[in-house]
Amino acid sequence: MRLSRTASFAALLAAAAIACGGETRTEAASPAQQEKDIIETVTAEAYRQTGAKPSTDTTPCEILSDELIRGSFDLAADVALTRSPSKYSPHPLCTVRWAKPNAAEIEQRRAAEMSDYLQRKLKGEDVKMPSFASENEVSLTLYEPPFKSPDEALQAFDVAMKRLSEGVTAKHEDVEMTFQADITPVDGVGRKAMWAPSLHQLSLVEGNRIIHVTVNLGESREADLEKARSLANDITSRL
Repeated sequence: MRLSRTASFAALLAAAAIACGGETRTEAASPAQQEKDIIETVTAEAYRQTGAKPSTDTTPCEILSDELIRGSFDLAADVALTRSPSKYSPHPLCTVRWAKPNAAEIEQRRAAEMSDYLQRKLKGEDVKMPSFASENEVSLTLYEPPFKSPDEALQAFDVAMKRLSEGVTAKHEDVEMTFQADITPVDGVGRKAMWAPSLHQLSLVEGNRIIHVTVNLGESREADLEKARSLANDITSRL
């Protein structure tokens, strides 16, 4: 199974765990949420094996404040924001979501196309389950604990990026997944940064930290990258 979806920012974290000497394992959950849960569970188990323990003074959900999100994405004060830390990742991780302007229309289309999908599956047709996103999504992951030095952080980052681009296989019982994504260098943020378009994820080294910023607005990957770069610069200035 190849991984190429936005909810899969943890794929990079799994690759970093491999670089730190961890092994990867997986478990399943349920359709649209199933793949995300598998990936995050793989990540959590891998990091537990590295012995890394997150500090308690780093709070990505506080960093992704209302002020920061509304300012970065030009959101009105009446747009409702929801925050959720990951229940799987041992590293501080927060996701912020808000409804798209046409969320109601997307939900109506989802209901109609899911009904058609289920009917065709019952007939035995080989069809792909439709995917819909009625919310915009931004996430921040902070690798914890910070590395002992900026050079150590940079070395771990380079290894993780190499592993991610080559592909990392994770297996648990009869479930096997290959984490792989094409990555490209990004200027203007951090000491070094890489963009994984298929994951909508910008990963960077800043000081002795590795940071992952995911932006998925359902627009172009180029637009998501520019938003991620701007947001990452704001985030690093607050650390």
